[in-house]
Amino acid sequence: MLTVLAVGNPIMGDDAIGITLLEAVRAARPDAAAYVDGGTGGMELIPVVQEAEKLLILDAVAGPVPGQVRHLTGDQIPRMLQSKLSPHQVGLLDVFTAARLLGSEPEEIQVVGITPESVEIRLGLSETVAESLDEAVAKAIEVLDSWHQ
Repeated sequence: MLTVLAVGNPIMGDDAIGITLLEAVRAARPDAAAYVDGGTGGMELIPVVQEAEKLLILDAVAGPVPGQVRHLTGDQIPRMLQSKLSPHQVGLLDVFTAARLLGSEPEEIQVVGITPESVEIRLGLSETVAESLDEAVAKAIEVLDSWHQ
């Protein structure tokens, strides 16, 4: 099963990147995957990860340039999860470790996100991040389309 998992907290400014991207990707490709709003979930996401053959994570991704669209694959992903951009990412690293220990994990994981400008308590994305949404949505759709070939 192809799964798109978004994580983030909508009351923490740009930490809502993943959830905002999920809505846009689902609207553009409603039947392309199973879509899961993981919010700030932790260990309860283990079954989602275990059942996914291919997993696309949508999230805020640490980096030097706010608003930069990031596409991570392979060994870049554990490094991204260790950056501890926000509290839910510690949970994701634990989820992946638990899925591996339980013997069932996705054959492929990719991450598409945007580097946040601010993860302070507030509603709405920063203008810098909002300007990058279309590019990030296009990259996520490109990943999904490549998995359907």
